[in-house]
Amino acid sequence: MSGSPFDRIKQNRPDGSEFWSARHLQGLMGYAKWQNLMTAIARAQQSASNTGMDVAREFEQVAPFTDSGNRSGGGQFASGTREDFQLSRQAAYLVAMNGDPNKPEVAAAQAYFAARTVQAEVVERRASKLPAWAQALHVLVDQQAAIEVEQQRQAVQVREIDARVASVEGAYGEFAALAYAKLNDLPTDRPSLALLGKRASAVMRAAGQEPRKRQDATFGLINVYPTWALDAALAELTEDA
Repeated sequence: MSGSPFDRIKQNRPDGSEFWSARHLQGLMGYAKWQNLMTAIARAQQSASNTGMDVAREFEQVAPFTDSGNRSGGGQFASGTREDFQLSRQAAYLVAMNGDPNKPEVAAAQAYFAARTVQAEVVERRASKLPAWAQALHVLVDQQAAIEVEQQRQAVQVREIDARVASVEGAYGEFAALAYAKLNDLPTDRPSLALLGKRASAVMRAAGQEPRKRQDATFGLINVYPTWALDAALAELTEDA
């Protein structure tokens, strides 16, 4: 499951806890419009509330942010503020379960988060049976892992800055295929970039949109794509591989 696109968009807080951005899930679940995913999120929140979950904690709402200062996987890039949620594994699972059952992308999300939930429950049961000294060691390991996660996060930030300097980026949240490939450690040879761009264009056209054109001094007239389209294109290419 390490090769899953859902693994690639998983994030970790400094304390080591994992979460998924709802904006990043939007593209992978096949939703071109944020408001359509919000319907699934609202249903998931109601399900969580009915079972006694801490909705505010599991569906942590991120303060609205502006398009000019944040990268996102959302489907619409109008100016202004845009909300997001940091979803726990359980919350993301509920969002997937409340998604459109006719979408194959939603079925893939359901399968992924169901498997992740089973895995986590097995690990938690095993940990609860460990002797006290082993549980204390487990805490130390988690703390070290949190440190490494933070180091990795900083390394990703450095790589992102480098990619933006070295590659062509359009409006914030929109990338040329080369920039996206550099950001995600993907092949940057011409055939691979052409295939990624072709698939991202198809994803956008299916959502009633077109790639934007930008003039670059080195490459000439190029296409730039919103990250949600590139994420969805990468997911399709990964499944085809």
